[in-house]
Amino acid sequence: MHPDIISELEFEFTVKPSELEEFSHFLLDFNGKAIYCDEDAEEKVVARLKGHRLDLASAREHYEDLQELFDSISAEVSDLGAHILTNNECFVECCSRDEVETTPCAALVYIDELVVEKPYRGMHIGTEMLKRMSQVIDLNKTLVALKAMPILDEDMNERTPAQIKQLKHFYSKLGFRHSGEHYMVKDARDCHAQRKRALAREGVRIP
Repeated sequence: MHPDIISELEFEFTVKPSELEEFSHFLLDFNGKAIYCDEDAEEKVVARLKGHRLDLASAREHYEDLQELFDSISAEVSDLGAHILTNNECFVECCSRDEVETTPCAALVYIDELVVEKPYRGMHIGTEMLKRMSQVIDLNKTLVALKAMPILDEDMNERTPAQIKQLKHFYSKLGFRHSGEHYMVKDARDCHAQRKRALAREGVRIP
C-alpha cells in the first residue's frame, strides 16, 4: 500500500437539511467518505464520517429551551446538552475550571461517527476526514463535539484501555478536550487561552 495513501483517496461530502421537516430550517445533516481505488480498479470506502450542524441562533426562533431541542435530536446530543448549555446558551468548557468562556457558541457540530477501516488506520486518514469536513461545514463560532468514551469496537465489544488511550491521544492532538465523562469538544473559534497567549506574545498584559 502506498505510504502517501491520502493523495490517492477520493473524498466525497454531502450536506443537506435534516429530513425531519421541523428541524430543516436550522439543522443540517452531513456525510463524508474516503474512497480508495485498488490495483484491480475496485473502489473501497476506507473511512466514513457523519453528523449534524445545528444553527443555535435560528433554533431559538423555534425553541425557547435549547435542551428541549437537543432532547429531540438524539440521546447523545441530549446528554451533551447537560455539559455545554448554561442559561440556555452554549459554552465550551474552555481552558480551565477557573477560566470560564463568556462568549456563547453560535452553532454546534456534532459528529455521530468517524470510522477508519482497520487496514487503513495510522495513515492520518481520520485527521484528513476532519480537515475536509471543516472545508465544507461552516465552523464560524462553532463548538465541535463527539462522544468518545465509552466507545464500542466493530464487534460491539468495549474497547481496551490501550485503545481508549489511543483514541484520547488522537483527539487531543486535534485540539479536543474532555467535557463530562463521555464527550470531547473543540472550540472552532480561538479559545480564550489561545487569545491570551497570542496577546502575550505581542507584549500585551492581560489581568
